[in-house]
Amino acid sequence: MPSIGDTRRLDPHEVKESLQHAHPNVLRAVTYLMTGNPELLVMRTIEVERRGGAFIEQTLSESDAQRVRELAFELLTSPDLDQRPESAMALDFDQDRIRDAVGFLLGTRPREAEFRLAIRELGLEEACGVSTRARWSTDVDPSGWRVLVVGAGFSGIGMAVRLQELGIPYLVVDKQPRIGGTWERNQFPEARVDTTSYVYQFSFVEKYPWKEHYASQEEVRQYLEYVASSYGVTPHIRLETELVEGRFNAETSMWELVLRDKTGAEWKETANFVVSGSGLFSTPKIPAFPGLEEFEGPIVHSAQWDPGFDPTGKRVAIAGNGSTGVQILPWLANKADHVTVFQRTPQWISPLEKYKEKVSEQIQWLHDNVPFYWKWSCFNARLIRGSLGDAQEYDRAWQAAGGLVSRRNDGLRENLKAYIATKLADHPDLREACTPDYAPLARRLVVDNGWYDAIVKPNVTLIPRGVAALGRNSVIAADGTAYECDALVLATGFEVEKYTLPAKYYGPDGRTLEDVWAKDGPRAYAGVEVPGFPNFFIMYGPNGQPRGGSYVAALELWIDFAAGLIVQTIESGHRRCEVTVEAFDKYNALMDIEMERLIWEGEAPKDRNYYVNSFGRQNVNMPWRLHDYAQILWKSEDTHVFA
Repeated sequence: MPSIGDTRRLDPHEVKESLQHAHPNVLRAVTYLMTGNPELLVMRTIEVERRGGAFIEQTLSESDAQRVRELAFELLTSPDLDQRPESAMALDFDQDRIRDAVGFLLGTRPREAEFRLAIRELGLEEACGVSTRARWSTDVDPSGWRVLVVGAGFSGIGMAVRLQELGIPYLVVDKQPRIGGTWERNQFPEARVDTTSYVYQFSFVEKYPWKEHYASQEEVRQYLEYVASSYGVTPHIRLETELVEGRFNAETSMWELVLRDKTGAEWKETANFVVSGSGLFSTPKIPAFPGLEEFEGPIVHSAQWDPGFDPTGKRVAIAGNGSTGVQILPWLANKADHVTVFQRTPQWISPLEKYKEKVSEQIQWLHDNVPFYWKWSCFNARLIRGSLGDAQEYDRAWQAAGGLVSRRNDGLRENLKAYIATKLADHPDLREACTPDYAPLARRLVVDNGWYDAIVKPNVTLIPRGVAALGRNSVIAADGTAYECDALVLATGFEVEKYTLPAKYYGPDGRTLEDVWAKDGPRAYAGVEVPGFPNFFIMYGPNGQPRGGSYVAALELWIDFAAGLIVQTIESGHRRCEVTVEAFDKYNALMDIEMERLIWEGEAPKDRNYYVNSFGRQNVNMPWRLHDYAQILWKSEDTHVFA
């Protein structure tokens, strides 16, 4: 966007070419914002299914799309184009116009909860006279306070940025050698996001030039380094440093901490607050296969990848066919002499548009030159992913009429079955083995990284059973058959019930989080706080994962919620903040009721679904849509005690 006084004019030929690549409905929204042209208001959106019907996108007819491009071209090439920064231009928008534009992307006028979250994500809260960001309301000096942030991934870096802005002293520790969190840990071949880069980013970092629509592991890690450096966080990060334990001292209202460096040396520090950003995917799950210690070949876990591991000329077995296993297999199949794939449970594996595709020059031009386009395009991508929620809910009337789950979910199942049939048309035995008997989305939907193409190669054998044990140079399947191999790759995921490992946290009464969670697995208030653990916040905590949309959008809500409570504690003159047992119990009771509408606990094998914990309870996803969850956080009056 040109700055004030910049008289540069856009090249009409470049404008016309780039507009052909714009999302027509997003272009309609931003053109309407700037012009208020009623012609744009009366256009009708068309619903288009994406990813087999998992997502719904609101778009326009070709005639309307062409008219939008014409109007946008007139605006962008006009000598009267407003040259002010977007933030200044936005102050001229009225709420009705913003609501209309949000409605274009939703396909219907937004409800109040949807609108509140939308203006936050679109950076329009100031224009609408509201704010949900953590901020000071009085003039205080927070220099005597200290926050320890555990983890230098998205959670830790995002929390650090907010603390830096608020002027609250903090330290970030991470046991890994580089910034990146799970994107430093997971360096296996072909690792990348399966959520578009434009929702897998912070809203406050504008127009970051992603190279690919679905960023690779290293690109995501570099993004986090960029954020840490740009916002002054890097000097406050201590790498190769692990938090061993934290104990809350009731007399001092301080966390007493034990830290350890890479040499094993330990020391003690204190902090007023602790924010655990270790994440859901931090502790690798290593199955206790009988014979594990006797196996003579290398064993490589996806989250502990050995960059020196070379499968060339080897017989390799791979256990696991979730997102990680599906990403790794094509690489293995291209290098190994033979690959044996152990599939304990079939997965719903789907194609994904623009996966591994570079961001074009035209798309980057739109982000750089069309006012508001980047922000609204990212918001639209989040809404498309958020539409996943409809397919996760039971439709009891549909079931009573003979349906399985709902129209959306059953339609998705048929589309994915057709995709499997197409990919494995000449292999009926594989087609049967690879078709799940449970509902799509009961487990995480997996992106096809060439997995179906790999399993039909002559050097790949699919075993439709899990691993039972290991021999000295073999893997033994559940039916007792031994398969010779020289190396084993474990794509077996993470210990997702262990939210804060490897650190141990003790409340003032000496109980650990594990003690509190012994009844039916980890629980928290809003996924963030546990009563009995004052001044302690969990990012990506129990039942914190959004049902669809953007994990980072949810993370920013958690960050502001925690930062707001830290600010409130300091401003109120207290030393201690804690969620009440009553608020915790009420939240979890409502959550359990809401969960009954959803498919996670009833539609897939409970012992083969990382969403479901060892007690049979869905422990990963929140049951609410993100806009409804946000209202819970923003209406948390009388839920905390300060002392």
